[in-house]
Amino acid sequence: MDTRNLNRVFESLQGGSVLLRAVPGFPVVAMTRQMRSTSVDPGNTLGRPYFELFPDSPQAPGCVASLTASFERVIRTRSTDHHAQRFDVLDPSTGNVVERYRSAVNSPILNDAGDVEYILHQAEDAATERRHGSTAILDAMDRERLTAQSEHQRRIYETALNNTPDFVYIFGTDLRAIYANDSLRKVWGVEDVRGKVWMELGYEQWHADMHDRELAQVIATKAPIRGEIPFTGTNGRRIYDYIFAPVFDAAGDVVAVAGTTRDITDRQAAEQIVREHADRLAEADRAKDEFLATLSHELRNPLAPLRNGIQILRHTTSADSPHVQIHEVLERQVDHLVRLVDDLMDVSRITRGNVSLQLEPVELGVVVESAVEAVQPEIDAGRHRLAIDMPVPSLVLQADRVRLAQILTNLLNNAAKYSEPGADIVLRAHVADGSLLLSVSDTGMGMEPSDIPHLFEMFTRGGSARSSHQEGLGIGLTLSRRLAALHGGSLDGSSGGPGKGSTFTLRIPLPDNGEGLLADPSRNDAAIVPGLRLLLADDVCDAGNSLAEVLRLSGAVVHVVDNGADALAQFESVDPDVVILDIGMPRMTGYDVARALRARGVKVPLIALTGWDQPADRERAFAAGFDHHLVKPVAIPILVRLLASLQGSGRGSELPAACKT
Repeated sequence: MDTRNLNRVFESLQGGSVLLRAVPGFPVVAMTRQMRSTSVDPGNTLGRPYFELFPDSPQAPGCVASLTASFERVIRTRSTDHHAQRFDVLDPSTGNVVERYRSAVNSPILNDAGDVEYILHQAEDAATERRHGSTAILDAMDRERLTAQSEHQRRIYETALNNTPDFVYIFGTDLRAIYANDSLRKVWGVEDVRGKVWMELGYEQWHADMHDRELAQVIATKAPIRGEIPFTGTNGRRIYDYIFAPVFDAAGDVVAVAGTTRDITDRQAAEQIVREHADRLAEADRAKDEFLATLSHELRNPLAPLRNGIQILRHTTSADSPHVQIHEVLERQVDHLVRLVDDLMDVSRITRGNVSLQLEPVELGVVVESAVEAVQPEIDAGRHRLAIDMPVPSLVLQADRVRLAQILTNLLNNAAKYSEPGADIVLRAHVADGSLLLSVSDTGMGMEPSDIPHLFEMFTRGGSARSSHQEGLGIGLTLSRRLAALHGGSLDGSSGGPGKGSTFTLRIPLPDNGEGLLADPSRNDAAIVPGLRLLLADDVCDAGNSLAEVLRLSGAVVHVVDNGADALAQFESVDPDVVILDIGMPRMTGYDVARALRARGVKVPLIALTGWDQPADRERAFAAGFDHHLVKPVAIPILVRLLASLQGSGRGSELPAACKT
């Protein structure tokens, strides 16, 4: 506060008024001429304690204490205190002592923090004169305080508005500019925007007319609007997002329109790059799916006759033949190939963990034997020593035999791959807390404990210790852990550090008592479709003929053709109970044959047997009229059970839901 200006104001006022600082001693800041003339030292008043200048005013010592208490009440309550002062004077005409009273009003003056900074003390006999003086003093002080506050707030607001990258501006109801922040004035290229219209700020006619209509709409509707527009200014052509919002007065009327505009050119460019990148990724993903689907189809064709041939060999080989074991080995390895093709077919399914299991009672020894057999070449190549500690080989699990063997195969393969030649590898199995624990330990390279969680991430091969072993896609452990989870179990790893080997432990919950009994090995699913007439069409002769032979061993009567046109032409003469059609055949596809048969009103069950296994392929097959969709190479027991259900129940009956997925 400028005390010199205040003192000049006080000097011009009449009456007895004093401005005091609200601190101990109550030093004087300013006072009127009349009040100064009655002080002890009229020539030196500013900054002096009030009661030092007026020790006898009022005369009674008790009144001094009372006036001090009034000042303190003002500070404490932050409100005006009215104080009556009594003092005695000598009447010179009578020589008697006369009581006199003087009223005083002590008013607080607050600072920005809300505390009392000054006290205005008014001690006048003339109420009117005091009131007029008080009003003038307070008005002067209020004007100065409000001016200072306004200037302070203006600096705060302008600093904030001028340091934002957004454009901020205000237009009046006359559609002329009132304010614009620094960044916008630079774009407009003007120093003072006040009173200017859009055209004067560099806008084209259409652009100016559009904004005028929008301003008028905001004023009329009292509602904000938003838009997006290109604008060419001093920084070139840019794209802007803007909002116009109404400014209301106390009565609720629109007195101005405030606007904010944001440059979104870079954001739009970034979004376009992201969109283009996403499109490229989608196209690459589509091309990948198409490639994998085609590759899978081509791989399935040779696998189908292999599986069919194994079934024929098993049917024609006696149970005590030494070739039985060889047939079992071939069957397990074909099963592995089929599952690998399935994984290759739909990588996205693996990524989402959407891998279905074929749960059945399976003996632990069979699973371990299959896994060891698959990894034996890697063990032999590394001259590793594999020890198997399995006290419960006959334990029966409710699990997917191939998937469980796949997990163990992956763990054993990793142990062999990441161990020095001649290393020891141990496969242990034991039961604890209702679960089977299978662990694979090695004395190989090991890893940092911090690397272990990342090993189970897709496409991760381990840390620097494994940099020399980068074979594979890096999905083995990821898939293995997800397969373990699908079994209701878990897969975890541990290591003592680099060079100290690793241990991976698979936990699989055991079935409840009474479950998990092994199927009767003497059961012959091939004997349950006697006399069933089948029309089988497949352009791959090896696949068609071998499947026909397997089905004949099951008791079916099979007629084979190698193209769709012949299947359609010979349908009436064969009069089949069920038709099995490949899809990708020459002359007529399986879809074409199915549609033609349904168009004739044929109700015979139709089974699509194909190497195409994308969801769109299945939907297309069902739309063409097929009842079931099976993927090559089909598991013969599943196909035979499906045929038996159709033979027993007629068209439309289904066995497992998997037949239509």
